[in-house]
Amino acid sequence: MKNFIKHLKDWSKAFLWAFLVAWVIRTFFIQGAFIPTQSMEKSLLPGDFIFISKLSYGPRMPITPLAVPFMHQNLPFTEHTPAYLDWLELPYWRLGSIDVNRGDVVVFNYPMELDRPIDKRTLYVKRCVAIPGDTLKIWSKRVFVNDKPMPIIPEMQFTRHIKASAPIPQILLDSLGITDGGLVSNINDYEFPLNDSLADFFGTLPTISNVSLRMESEGDFQAHIFPHNRFYAFNNDFWGPVVIPKKGNQIALNDTNIVLYERIIREYEGHQIDRAGGKIYIDKKETKTYTFEMNYYFMMGDNRDNSADSRSWGFVPENHISGKAWMVFFSHDPASSKIRWNRMFSFIK
Repeated sequence: MKNFIKHLKDWSKAFLWAFLVAWVIRTFFIQGAFIPTQSMEKSLLPGDFIFISKLSYGPRMPITPLAVPFMHQNLPFTEHTPAYLDWLELPYWRLGSIDVNRGDVVVFNYPMELDRPIDKRTLYVKRCVAIPGDTLKIWSKRVFVNDKPMPIIPEMQFTRHIKASAPIPQILLDSLGITDGGLVSNINDYEFPLNDSLADFFGTLPTISNVSLRMESEGDFQAHIFPHNRFYAFNNDFWGPVVIPKKGNQIALNDTNIVLYERIIREYEGHQIDRAGGKIYIDKKETKTYTFEMNYYFMMGDNRDNSADSRSWGFVPENHISGKAWMVFFSHDPASSKIRWNRMFSFIK
């Protein structure tokens, strides 16, 4: 009996140490996550299991400390039972300084999910296209940062309209890894998200008469595009120019630009903001300026025409950033359940 108790204590200690080590690694070094959507194709694919580097931007200390370890939102086998207690939330604090670069693939908490604590909001993965202080403009789908065009990476996809004289065989689409899109009319008109290489390939086929980008028109207002105001006639393909908010920068506030920054002031930086009689009040004091308290970033998916990103919901606060997408550890195709051996242990660029 004594030996049994001794072994039980030894195993309990070993389990607790292993549990503690795993928690420290997940919190401060590396965390795993599955890619569920097509918004980052073909850089990241649905079914990819990635490692998130917490060290790249300085580990973010837990904001919601009273939580079941290794569980992000809800308890297993439940839909609405949180795996955390939200009555204690700690101030945002990061070990080291955050240094997100343009072009980084970043993992962050979805900023529009206000019903959860910051670190318990759904994780999103997008590419950072603009950092604090940058002037961002999207023109004919091209991203310009500080008046310089941002490079188009080979994996980046845009929706293309393809006019064919005969049906495109499904076996060809499967061989090219095209899983989204299809016919848009009964006269062999197709739309597919394609990178430049695949678009060029279709242009060489004898049955294809035209391959063109699907493009919104300049000045066409789309209500679902941030800042959701007709004064800013923005759409997915024409957006900006807008300066990305930077900590310490002071801006003049007016009835026009307040729609760009109202959410930042109220939801992310915690101030009361009101408008009355053509005047703006912050914390009940009339003001004509505002100084940002945090840095903000602009994120976009590589599957540019099939991504809900900063074009839809605006800037990402620095306290929402979890880490950098570092490596594809494992990958399988959700449709066929086949393992994608060629993607395993590949670094994310």
